[in-house]
Amino acid sequence: MDMRSPSRKLELLGLASPVAKRGPAGRLQPQQLSYISLVIDLSLFLGAGFVSWIVAAVPSADIYRLMALGITGMACIIFLGFGRALRVHDPLLLLHTTALSRMPRMIVCTGVPLLVPLVMSLLFIRSGETEVHRLISWLLWFELIAMSATIVAHGFFQIVRPMLSNLVLARQRVAIIGSGESAVRLIKWVELTAPGLFEIIGVFDDRDRGRTLNSSIAHQIRGSTADLIELYKSAAFDKVVIALPHSAEARLLDLLRGLRVLPVDIVLAPDLMGFNAADQETAEMAGLKLHSLAHRPIRAPQRLLKSAIDFAAASVALLFLSPLLLLIAGIIKFDSEGPIFFRQRRQGLGDRLFDVYKFRTMHVALSDPKGANQTKRGDPRVTRIGAFLRKTSLDELPQLINVLRGEMSLVGPRPHTPHMLIGDKKHYEIVSEYSFRHRVKPGITGLAQVNGCRGAVDTPDQLKARVDLDLYYIDHWSLWLDIKILWRTAFVCLSGRNAF
Repeated sequence: MDMRSPSRKLELLGLASPVAKRGPAGRLQPQQLSYISLVIDLSLFLGAGFVSWIVAAVPSADIYRLMALGITGMACIIFLGFGRALRVHDPLLLLHTTALSRMPRMIVCTGVPLLVPLVMSLLFIRSGETEVHRLISWLLWFELIAMSATIVAHGFFQIVRPMLSNLVLARQRVAIIGSGESAVRLIKWVELTAPGLFEIIGVFDDRDRGRTLNSSIAHQIRGSTADLIELYKSAAFDKVVIALPHSAEARLLDLLRGLRVLPVDIVLAPDLMGFNAADQETAEMAGLKLHSLAHRPIRAPQRLLKSAIDFAAASVALLFLSPLLLLIAGIIKFDSEGPIFFRQRRQGLGDRLFDVYKFRTMHVALSDPKGANQTKRGDPRVTRIGAFLRKTSLDELPQLINVLRGEMSLVGPRPHTPHMLIGDKKHYEIVSEYSFRHRVKPGITGLAQVNGCRGAVDTPDQLKARVDLDLYYIDHWSLWLDIKILWRTAFVCLSGRNAF
């Protein structure tokens, strides 16, 4: 069926609506809960060391302070290592086991790190050395308080866990491709093992429904893989599990090429171990080992850091630039008739459309809301103040609002309108990898813009160069790279090169 037909769009909207309601924005992902639990336990561990230092009345001489800092640092490293090895902060265990069953893991995790320095102190102790006695007392108190605080914290979590699951925690939304025995087994595993951690949003199969091998999941089939890609635009999900027989290797490779446009994790079901894919990694979902084929480009902790910096920097920038923004708004209103701001639909994360904000730089009657016709040098549509704003990129400042709304980032691939034409073709018709740049949030500035790819895109080669730089940024993202791009952006804007 044609994806663009009205009936198909209505069917997709009917599917998207209930899925979208299940994962409210701002809820915690299971992995984020794991990081929060780790931070709390580590804070309690360090706090226990500080409190026990006061209780034991350890001498304040520099030598003892240095010894305490060294012991605490080493203990923290061991604490983190044992926590990872024993899966103390695994979201599956946190949500589906009792604090009592996790207690041996917690005791080992908090007790072992201090065991080595404690034994060494006992071996080398000499009678009459009061300071060493106090150091041993500190280690004993440290161990007791750390274990007690951790057990109490996990016990408290056990009490509030039902409320947390209902109000705070978002289940990971999972789509399954394939309707064979692997899909049936995977759905049963999720339902029995981790119903509060994962949510199966549907099964997608390119075959006709009449050819479905398992009638038990026929009611869960929501369409084809093309429908799955279209669904992400209206209802985001977190993971795609490919559950196809390993004999369908060519089909699997075709699926991967199509699914790469989605900013989600893609994994292969466990019985398909003969599949020939490069760089396979083993992941875990509801206690089931899966082989990872593709990751979301920027991992969860990095996304949290990048989003936090974006929000903080955009808030500060809007505050300090507010006099300049008001001045520009006044000049625009005085220079020509029409609104101060210009809004245009652009493609963002996962090919979703959103309204990008800019200062209006064109005469209202001559503007191009769809963005099909790119601005040219000496374009008569541009107002007097608009030419200056475009040359200095000051017209882009209102996009700080898009950053605060979570639609954009400070740094990322620039968002384009879906109607933009290069010659008589659209961008995705020219560069097959074009949609891959939508696996991260678009940015106010990007690697392409600070490397000479600024302004209009007139030729396929120019588009290819931009896409190549955008994909390089996605594959090599780091906080330091963002900082360098922002620094270089200031000089690029001052030069005014290729901006009109």
